[in-house]
This record gives sequence, structure tokens and C-alpha cells, in this order.
Amino acid sequence: MNLGRFLKEERVDLDLDALLATLEPDEDSDEAPQLEFERVVEHMAELLTHSEQIANERKMTQDLVQCQRRTATLLGRGVAMPHVRTMQARRLVIAVGISRDGLPVPGTPDGEPLRFIIALVAPTYDAKTSLQVQKLIGEKLEEDGWLESVLNADHPGEVVRAIAR
Repeated sequence: MNLGRFLKEERVDLDLDALLATLEPDEDSDEAPQLEFERVVEHMAELLTHSEQIANERKMTQDLVQCQRRTATLLGRGVAMPHVRTMQARRLVIAVGISRDGLPVPGTPDGEPLRFIIALVAPTYDAKTSLQVQKLIGEKLEEDGWLESVLNADHPGEVVRAIAR
């Protein structure tokens, strides 16, 4: 399966750090990193809406954020894969965000800050494709050098090509 068919350049953000710089969390709050992560998930949802495959952008964003509030998909090694199956997706869509500095999020399995966020939305009726794509992404994450090639990309097209290979 070619994952490149689910990801387009306009759904790749190589500078999540710029987004995080605009946030002004309360430094005294223990919830600040979690709120930052939620804002990143909302931003990933915004990237996903750059697809004609999303029926209701607002509802899809709510679905993705609610799913991550229940159980954040933090994989370790600086990777998160927020995903949801929703009636708002006509077919599976992927968006990618990269943070060069890393986002400190409580609850990561290894304590590493998030640097690679790959978000997926899929229709509720297509569990098979959704699970196949998640499995394939997991396999790619295990390949030597794959994650580094994505993280070091200078252009969204490089990310799409790395995901597709």
C-alpha cells in the first residue's frame, strides 16, 4: 500500500515550533504541556481539512480532539499518531507535523518530547484500511533511518516521498 496517496504537501507542516511560539501557556500551570499538545492536535485537524475528503471540518476537528483527550496516541521516540474514525471523513486522510525543538508532553512512554506527529482520519466504515495504514506507519517507524529522513526534510514534498516509499 502506498501511503503517499493519503498525504499531500499542503497537509505537511515542517514548523510546528512556530505554532508553539504563538501559544502563551500559564507557566505556573501543570496543564500547560497538555494544552499545547491539544492545540497541536487541533492544528493537525486544520491541516486535515485541506482535503476535499472531509465533509464537516468543525465536527471532524471535535472528533479528533475528543478522541485524543480520552487516550492520547503517544508512541515514544518523539512520535504521536492522533487518529479517529469519523463520519466526517469520506476516505482516509493523513497530515504530518514536525517540531525541530520537540514538544514536551506528559505521558510519553519514554519521556522524549514530540517531534513527529502523523494524524489520520478515516471513515467509520473503513476500519480495515485505517488499521492497515497504522500498521504500515508502525513498520516504517521501525526502519533504520526512516524517521530521521522525515524529520530532516526541508520541503513538504520530501516528507510525502519518504512516507510513500
